[in-house]
Amino acid sequence: MGTRYKVVLLDMDGTFLDSRGAGEIPNEWAYEAFKKTLQHYGLTLTIDEINKLFLAPLHARGEEGVLNFCHRFGLDCEKFWSRREKDVIEAKITAIRTGVIKLCKGSEEVIRYLSTRFYLAVVSDSQQACVNYALEHFNLQPYFAIWYGRRSELKSLGNRKPNPFYINKVLRELNAHKEEAILVDDSPVGVLAAHRAGIDSVLICSNDEKLLKCEQKPTFLIRNLNELKSVL
Repeated sequence: MGTRYKVVLLDMDGTFLDSRGAGEIPNEWAYEAFKKTLQHYGLTLTIDEINKLFLAPLHARGEEGVLNFCHRFGLDCEKFWSRREKDVIEAKITAIRTGVIKLCKGSEEVIRYLSTRFYLAVVSDSQQACVNYALEHFNLQPYFAIWYGRRSELKSLGNRKPNPFYINKVLRELNAHKEEAILVDDSPVGVLAAHRAGIDSVLICSNDEKLLKCEQKPTFLIRNLNELKSVL
């Protein structure tokens, strides 16, 4: 099983990086970063309002969702997005540096093991600066052949999963055939991106609810990254 694979692509957040933080509120560092952005414009929103008015439209409609948010509050969208990206990148890097964000348990060992058998790549919807910092901070760069996060321009939101943009970019740069590659992700949108790229996928899924959200069935299903050895 899996002997035909030459390239393993890994998502970052939720796959090998636990970006939720240790507080009672998951991703509290990110909410605080967004509140900082809002304060610059004299705005105050609760977490529920941020989820409803900004994050849900952002995840569902990308650039259009951000444009609608800015229109609602009369914001210059390009300037707002630039400030938002700056604040969230700084907050995430600080959270990694101070230990709020950590590696998922056992992930370094798994990555080290995989690197002896496959070419490894990161394809993340997090900003490139955050991917760079995380790999450097946790000394993971030597294990990966290539790593991609998204660019910070507003239009780059269109390249996020389920768009296979970065998956295809990795395949081209590593000169890999589709049947030789597999994506490991903790999100159904990652599974869909893999399907659209024509490659296999592994979904990290600890509950049935996530599986039910899958528009496309993953090739393999595991509960955590440590089980990846049994698949690959």
